[in-house]
Amino acid sequence: MTHLIVAHFQSTSSAAQTSAAQILHAQTGGLLLNPGLTATPTEPARNTGPADSENALQDHYCTLMTSRRGGIIDVSTEDRKAMIAFIQARRPVLTELKTIIVSTSPGTASQQTAVETLAEIRAAGVASPCIRILFTDAPANVAIEDIYPIVVEHAREAEITLSPEATLPVSPSFGKAQQFRMPIAAIVNRAVDFETELTTARLNGAPEKIMHGLAHKVIAQRDLLDAADTFKRVAGALGLPSISPDEWRAEFAPAGNRKRTKATALE
Repeated sequence: MTHLIVAHFQSTSSAAQTSAAQILHAQTGGLLLNPGLTATPTEPARNTGPADSENALQDHYCTLMTSRRGGIIDVSTEDRKAMIAFIQARRPVLTELKTIIVSTSPGTASQQTAVETLAEIRAAGVASPCIRILFTDAPANVAIEDIYPIVVEHAREAEITLSPEATLPVSPSFGKAQQFRMPIAAIVNRAVDFETELTTARLNGAPEKIMHGLAHKVIAQRDLLDAADTFKRVAGALGLPSISPDEWRAEFAPAGNRKRTKATALE
């Protein structure tokens, strides 16, 4: 596998889009980083200005450069401008940044943000062949032209290749995985198994509240595993290299095989 750095841009904070980088990471391995340049309700922003943001992004990029496989930078809508400015300022030297993925959902606001992002990325010096579009929250059996008309029209004008296979269908599993803080990539690669945890809890007579919480996780896990072939197809359609589940588990064994000393109840 060649050393590859991928930037994934969200166009909304839907569960599917905020899970998309984890889904792709399940196929590619490497590192998964979120710049986290903006403040959250519980954590203040780490940066105070453009120079701080650029320094933080360069630090993230260097981390990916020195990692074994490269990896994915997951960019929220709040961090979009800072990341694009970084790319524009550094484009000639970001030789490992070979693929940029922009996610879109069917909603008009998401499509418009995706189009703005695509235009800004191209203006930053990224060639159209390096850009991919990931369609998320797609209803079944409907053409992408009918669900994402704004993005499709812009992509065709910009000569960005579209792949109907790069589509994540609507699924409640993404929201459930986030609600229960489930590690999607580890689940897809069977490095974590809530089925086993539930069985152990049941045999050990764990409290009903804990087992009920684990049962919810088991259902979400089954949904994710049922979609594993879809995730692999999507990564392939986006032109991303894949590693096997065995390779993924070997690479992330310390995190994937961590001992769980306390089961978490459903909140």
